[in-house]
Amino acid sequence: MKKIMKYVGIIFLLALAGYSWLLYPFSLMSARSAVGEKDKVVVADRQIAYYSSGNGPRVILAASLAREASDFNELVQDLNNAGFRTVVVEAPGIGDSDILEKPTSLYEIAKDIKAVADDDVAKTGNEVTIALIGHAFGNRVMRATASKYPQLAKSVVLIAAGGQRPIAPNVRKELRNSAMPYLTSSRREEAIKFAFFAEGNEVPKFWLRGWHLQTGLLQATTVEHTENNDWQGAGGLPMLIVQAVEDAIAPKADTSDLLKERFGDQLEVVLVKNAGHALLPEKPEIISKAIIGFLNGHRFN
Repeated sequence: MKKIMKYVGIIFLLALAGYSWLLYPFSLMSARSAVGEKDKVVVADRQIAYYSSGNGPRVILAASLAREASDFNELVQDLNNAGFRTVVVEAPGIGDSDILEKPTSLYEIAKDIKAVADDDVAKTGNEVTIALIGHAFGNRVMRATASKYPQLAKSVVLIAAGGQRPIAPNVRKELRNSAMPYLTSSRREEAIKFAFFAEGNEVPKFWLRGWHLQTGLLQATTVEHTENNDWQGAGGLPMLIVQAVEDAIAPKADTSDLLKERFGDQLEVVLVKNAGHALLPEKPEIISKAIIGFLNGHRFN
């Protein structure tokens, strides 16, 4: 009997090792280290982590649904080189940022952005925040922040804005599968490629990691618990949308076209070809050029 149990144990361990090999790299592993000096601020017994670097007018950034601050690494370096200070806020439940209790709203998450901004102002003496930048879900957070605190910044940049129309069911399914920890890495890569990347574009290894399911589940319910839709107007601040032409999650016709119709001259649109909803790892140079040009236009406003 002991011998049989021993063999059963060995078979179980081999099966577990094989399955783990299929899962690697695990979705919940950290994507990569974020650029900048790590810092934190505590508000109402909750800790909020952020990464700061560079000098000049401040730019505050918020990442996509369930994703880490490090997604902005390339953009952060380009902004620093162009004379801007960057402050990237880690979302609730990721890294050293404590999770918020469910349900929560966009305006509650906006309080995190404001707390980080105030903390960085206090530490640097630099009071000028030129822009709030959000990628995908982060664009909602930043528009809500601008709506709640319209004096905080001079402008808002939306990378892969969305939310004007429901996501197509087949795309929604693959969006969900992108973060599922029990799926094999090859299946997740297939899902990520379908939902986030334009055809032919490679999925970088750090996009196979850095998915935080608990944070994603929290963020996915925020809009329905946000008491009004005033956040969409970003407090009347000038907005730039960086729109991927091949975005499956937020197609141009469902997002930037509708937002342009609604907000007119308040909003500029830059189209990026051969890019999907991920955008940042697909066309980093084009995105940086568009954003830096927009920010320079508001530097002295």
